[in-house]
Amino acid sequence: MDISYNNLTYFPIFHEKGINVKHAGKLYFWAMYLEGNPWKCDCKVYPIAKPSEMLINIFDNINMFMVCDSPTQLKMKTLKNIIANFELDQLICNLSLVDRCPPECNCFYQPALGNRTVVDCSGSGLTRIPSALPLYENLQIDFTNNSISSLKRLEQFGLNFFERIKKLDLSNNQIITISDKVLCRFRKIKLVNMTSNAIKRIPRSFQMLKPCQIALGQIIIKCECEDLWLKIWLPLQYQSCTGNTQVLCEHNGLLRSITEMDKVDLSCSKTNNNASLFNMSISSAFFAMITIAVIIFKLRSEFFILTRSFWNFVKKPVAPNCIKHDIYISANEDDPLLRKWLLTSLVPYLERKGFDVFLFFRDSAFGAPREQETIDVMSKSRNFIILLSDITNGTQEWNKKEWKYAWNYYKCDFSRNLIVINYDFVKCDDTVKKFFRGFFTLRKVINFSNFDNKIEEDIFTLLK
Repeated sequence: MDISYNNLTYFPIFHEKGINVKHAGKLYFWAMYLEGNPWKCDCKVYPIAKPSEMLINIFDNINMFMVCDSPTQLKMKTLKNIIANFELDQLICNLSLVDRCPPECNCFYQPALGNRTVVDCSGSGLTRIPSALPLYENLQIDFTNNSISSLKRLEQFGLNFFERIKKLDLSNNQIITISDKVLCRFRKIKLVNMTSNAIKRIPRSFQMLKPCQIALGQIIIKCECEDLWLKIWLPLQYQSCTGNTQVLCEHNGLLRSITEMDKVDLSCSKTNNNASLFNMSISSAFFAMITIAVIIFKLRSEFFILTRSFWNFVKKPVAPNCIKHDIYISANEDDPLLRKWLLTSLVPYLERKGFDVFLFFRDSAFGAPREQETIDVMSKSRNFIILLSDITNGTQEWNKKEWKYAWNYYKCDFSRNLIVINYDFVKCDDTVKKFFRGFFTLRKVINFSNFDNKIEEDIFTLLK
């Protein structure tokens, strides 16, 4: 194959769909003449150059005449020599403004070193973080030797962007503080170099980072009791990152490592104990408040019923003028035994006592919309008697609506009364619990197992 003396800068042999190194055996007896072309030896050559390291002898035929024309550092070198001299790290692709490379910086993609993308802004006179950075993976960003004093602009980058960064070098700048928001983003980076800056305090929020994740260098501070947490956070002696951060305290005219300081040295033992007691007191009070709030929330129905009873005992409520019926009875109309007991026992008993009783299946207007009539009648009733039975245990929609209206009137108008009768020994399931849990808990439910035949008398007593 002879393509020499053309104007080719790339050749399909380097592309994914071009000739692959797996074809090397078939190409052993081929001759490829590539000289006389301005070959550009950059990252696009790497996919074929890397696998060819083990087949360097075969490349006598394939690459003998392939001479790089650019970049400058590889000019006049053959691809075979680049591979043989282990110079694959020179095969890079420069990025431009189109790739979001800041104009003051030099950005390049370097596949030979872990497919990294380098953003080199060192010594470029920056006073703040650039507003745009390349969106490549495995970013290594170098902002060293500048005049950056604030990291505020880093807050505008999303967390997903920081997951792309492997190393961020901000050493030799003028940074004084790091906000908690920026520290939270640093958690996504493998290593942040902050040495040789103007940091004078290390707030406790640095605990969000692992000590080997950030390097602050040697920091001299006036140590206080609140700084003793650093003794636990700083790298241990045997860790490889033990030199990342060293905190020295100004103490009696000398500099001592904070790892050698204790409460006595900082004269904070008593103060710290008092602070601990105060913190424990605050924590206990907060925990007690939360516990009480949870209990009140869980037993809100019970507390309401008890409070309502006490208020009615202290001040007798006045019934509204709209009252038309003394009692509204909600029961399962499809239960023949329950209907019989209501029509032959309970209702006649209450009516003999002078109560006006409304029983829907007996007294409702023929052909009237049920829900509208239910709302109208219940709004004009003073007492509500709810009979719970198996069939109404969460399956009878009309009964559940009656329960809701009865409970709402009971809550909003203290002159109204609500009586719950457990007709079939129904358990307090989720549906029943929504409206009547408090009555079950406080044992204010009348059970039909009244073998003394006094259930009517019990109801009458509650209606007085």
